[in-house]
Order: sequence, then C-alpha cells, then structure tokens
Amino acid sequence: MSSSPTGAEPEVAPTRPTLVVTISSTYGAGGSVVGPDVAQRLGLPFVGSVVVPSTIVGAMGGSEGAEALAADERGDSVFRRLVVAAARMPGIVGVAMPQPAIGMSEEERFRAENEAGMSQLLATTGAVIRGRGGAAFLGDNPRCFHVRLDGPLERRIRQAMRIEGIGEAEARARQAETDRVRSLYLRRFYDRDASDPAMYHLMLDSTVVPLAVCTDLIAIAAIEARAARGGAPGLSG
Repeated sequence: MSSSPTGAEPEVAPTRPTLVVTISSTYGAGGSVVGPDVAQRLGLPFVGSVVVPSTIVGAMGGSEGAEALAADERGDSVFRRLVVAAARMPGIVGVAMPQPAIGMSEEERFRAENEAGMSQLLATTGAVIRGRGGAAFLGDNPRCFHVRLDGPLERRIRQAMRIEGIGEAEARARQAETDRVRSLYLRRFYDRDASDPAMYHLMLDSTVVPLAVCTDLIAIAAIEARAARGGAPGLSG
C-alpha cells in the first residue's frame, strides 16, 4: 500500500449511509466550523444546531430578556420562548415530520419533530448533527459516534472573536447566554449535563487542537469506531 504524500490530507474512505456523527460544543469551541467540515469529509448531510446566538437574542427580546433568563433559567415561560424561536428555524431538511398530536404543547411538538428527524436520518442517509441533544437522544447506538468540543473560557472567547469577527464584549455576552441555553436544553429535554463525558466517544480541546486537525481526527475516529463496533470496514479494511 502506498503512503500519502508528505503534507497531504489523510484519505478517508467513503462511509456507509448509516453513520451518524453528533457534535456538541460550547460557545467558541468551533462547532460551527468543524461540523460542516466533518460532514463534507464523510460525504454526509449536515444538520445545524437550533441554539445559536441569533435565536437566543430573538427569544430573549433584547438585553432585558437576557437578564430575565439569567435570573430564572428554569422558568417554563422562558423555555417556551426559546422553543418557539428555535422552531422558526429551518427543520431537518428533507425529513418528513409526523403530524402533531392534538393537545401537544409547543415544547412536546418541537422535541417530537426533532427526534423524528434524527431517527429518520439514522435509518436512511446518516448525517453529521450539531447539537439538538443528539448524543443524549441517540445514545449508545452502534451506528453513532458522539463528539464534544470544549476548551478553557478565555481561549474560547478569543477563538469566537476570530471566527465571528466580533469584539471581546460581544463575544463574552454571546458566550454567557449561548452556553446557558445549551445547558438548559439538555437538562430540560433529557435531564443530562452537556459536559458529562459518559455521553461522548471523543472529547477535544478545540482551542488548542487546530480546527482542521479536529476535523481529521473526528472523521477518522468515527469510521474506525464504527468498524470496531461491527459496522462498515475501517480505513484499512
């Protein structure tokens, strides 16, 4: 077998459609960059997060709303606003959603639609799913590989400033609200802590490991892990 030229990207063999990679990340950890890149490397559809700074701003109704969330992050009224705001974002493209049951709350409907979409992707095309509680919902399914991107706060702030082209004050404000809401999402829907290592197969400090290298590591590890668990052949198979 011939080796790759020096400096060339490692080859990644095509994957079977049933591979699902979930990527959970804190604000500034680079999930918005790594997620789509991993999907491209693996030839899989990409499904973005529903908890992004723009959604949170809309749900909070400005700075006064943000202060209300900090004071009452578990409140039903606050969480309903977040669910409604997230529900206005594009759904899981190309996935048929079930008809909502009569009497279903906005929260129940949102969760049912999101989970139905992830289940259908697992059964059909596979995907790279960023956020959405994917690791908690899909669990230890052998066709899934769960990743967590994180890093020290100050390094995440600096990385967010570079990625988003914003100033430090704005990055800190986005970090505080985005991380708070993402944690609330996991607690409310799945009673899980987003930082719990038991949910993930691979955890990376993506403020130290370059994002392009994170992409390589995730793509290769997902293929090899699936092979080791009795799925499709790995890179050497």
